Amino acid sequence: MIKLLVCLLFAAAMVAANPVVETYLSEVGVDPAHQFVELRFAPIYHEPVDLTHWRIITSSSACTLTCQLGYGEFLVVDSEALAGGDVGFGAVRINPLGDSVMLVTDSGPIADRVYYPRYPTDYESAPLPPSTGSIAFWNYDDAEGQSMNWYVDSTPTPGWENDDYSSIAGTVTVVGGDTLNEVYVVASGTKGHCSCGLYQETDYDVAGLGAGEYEVTAYARHDGEWYEGTYPESVVVGYSQTIGGINIVIPVAGVAEMPSTPLLPPMRVSGRSLLLSGDGTAPVNVQLYNQLGSRVATFPLGTVNGERRVELPATLAPGVYFAEAREGPYRSAVKVALW
Repeated sequence: MIKLLVCLLFAAAMVAANPVVETYLSEVGVDPAHQFVELRFAPIYHEPVDLTHWRIITSSSACTLTCQLGYGEFLVVDSEALAGGDVGFGAVRINPLGDSVMLVTDSGPIADRVYYPRYPTDYESAPLPPSTGSIAFWNYDDAEGQSMNWYVDSTPTPGWENDDYSSIAGTVTVVGGDTLNEVYVVASGTKGHCSCGLYQETDYDVAGLGAGEYEVTAYARHDGEWYEGTYPESVVVGYSQTIGGINIVIPVAGVAEMPSTPLLPPMRVSGRSLLLSGDGTAPVNVQLYNQLGSRVATFPLGTVNGERRVELPATLAPGVYFAEAREGPYRSAVKVALW
């Protein structure tokens, strides 16, 4: 799944900059002695966000906010803040064994949400925290893309930067030790799917991971071709631990990950539809993924001779998606923006 997403991201990056997902939920504390929801606007802009009439909803509570979220600020919503009228009114009650937390705008759409326990973890799925702990959010954006993940924090930090995440570090080089032009490194496991991008660099650090076991793969471009290299063993990280020395050497003498031959079948976007052209030689299969690599729709089309229109589901939420079409050994990908 992550391999496919990386290929789609690379294809999209050729025509547009990587999209950025705005998030608000930063940490959720489940300890009955102090339950809280921490908000922080990220990516962080200098303009404050007016949260008036926005609501935080769990399975057993709801509260209405009456405040703003300023640049670089953390907003902690708990019983004390609500009782004092500092941030809003209502209640925040969270089930330590499993719950959903939703931030709903004043006009109705969901601005952000998280469910736990749900695996694999990502930007909406979190692990089960200890009874005195919290789930904390990692949201990092660099020139090559955005990496997001929920992980367990056994020492909650309401009102402060999240910490206690784990990371995997090392180098990515080509055979002979040369530096590659572009590299995308992904650590994938049930406790996180985090990544980082490199441009003419060798050292990487994939952060924001929870304690668990991961596969580490690098995707790189060299002399106009895309290649893949995977660390030969799974990497196990503990709680709040960095594992270094996970070095990957990419054998560019092999077959490129993405073919240099023309991509087939041709595909383009028309509103909420995909238009494909096939030559009828092999069945065509189209799959649609969200930005985190989760498959949201599949369209097995059989053989396509000429142009075929694929209507996207009306239930898809606004956002950026990636569609991949396969016909025999060929594939093509496009970015789809729905409003």
